Amino acid sequence: MSVDPQQSSKSQMLKEAQEAPERVREFLEGDLALYHELGAKLRALRPSVMGTFARGSSDNVATYASYLIPQCTGTVVASLPPSLVTVLESKLNLAKQFVLSISQSGGSPDINGALEHARQQGALTAALVNDVNSSLAKRAEVLLPQRAGAELSLAATKTVLCSMTAVARLAAEWSQDARLQVALRELPETMFEAYNRGTLVDPGYAEGVSSAFVLSRAYGMTAAQEVSLKIKELCGLHSESFSSAEVLHGPREIVNEKFLIIALALPGAGEKNVIDAAHQMKEQGARVVLFGSSTARTEALPFVEVPVTSDLRLAPIAALQLIYPWLERISKSLGRDPDRPRYLKSKVVKTL
Repeated sequence: MSVDPQQSSKSQMLKEAQEAPERVREFLEGDLALYHELGAKLRALRPSVMGTFARGSSDNVATYASYLIPQCTGTVVASLPPSLVTVLESKLNLAKQFVLSISQSGGSPDINGALEHARQQGALTAALVNDVNSSLAKRAEVLLPQRAGAELSLAATKTVLCSMTAVARLAAEWSQDARLQVALRELPETMFEAYNRGTLVDPGYAEGVSSAFVLSRAYGMTAAQEVSLKIKELCGLHSESFSSAEVLHGPREIVNEKFLIIALALPGAGEKNVIDAAHQMKEQGARVVLFGSSTARTEALPFVEVPVTSDLRLAPIAALQLIYPWLERISKSLGRDPDRPRYLKSKVVKTL
């Protein structure tokens, strides 16, 4: 069997990012009863708080939940530091609340210990996990498989996108949001388009820069946080994510010609505010790239159009699907190997 030379030259990270649309399609076709039953259980439980336990890219997914779940259901979402339980030994009042742990591996002791504590305290617990045989999967009352398939790259891509889709699916089932359910069926095709566009974005935007700010608002902050993490991990550059409202306070003071500003002006998520902040960063000398739907286009800034579904709340998923291949190319253009970070040696990081 011959090997496609283009495929063989791709990094493992890029191959897995390319798989994501199909993995999301398969994910959405399965586990129908599981999500239907969980949605019904949550409507009956009526928790006043949903807590999340996660780290790294999984915690960025939890940020998506912190915007989407309250918007759909009215239930407040709180990201709970695992160290509340594992270091400070706090007793959390979680009776009749809902707690979701998110993890690719399900193997970190602190995430396991925190979820176990939540269950002991009377919470309904669920684990959104890729390794369905992991200890985390076995601790939760409800197992929500990510269905991303084996992820070998140290830089998570398809597990992140499947997890974000799972959060949107949970929100849609819990709130019985028909519009969001329809848009989820459109999502895989939108992701295919986003990936293809991402392979064409110029990696030269990062040439000569030493730092990056990633700006967005509302739902877009989950994408901003994830992009910022990947810039550090893949490109070896200092990077931070900010709300476009927050960056105009103290953080803007350090922005200069050595900065790359990635502005995620996603529709329905403070689009104009992000664009205004991007213009101000350009005036300070920064190199700016604007990502958004067609309504965000401006002649004053380099622009990359993000394809969207009929529900704008899914735009962060499409944005990440587009940006992952771009960051892979930036990594290579800077002389790095996206599959071999200098110091991150294991996909499973076990912390207490």
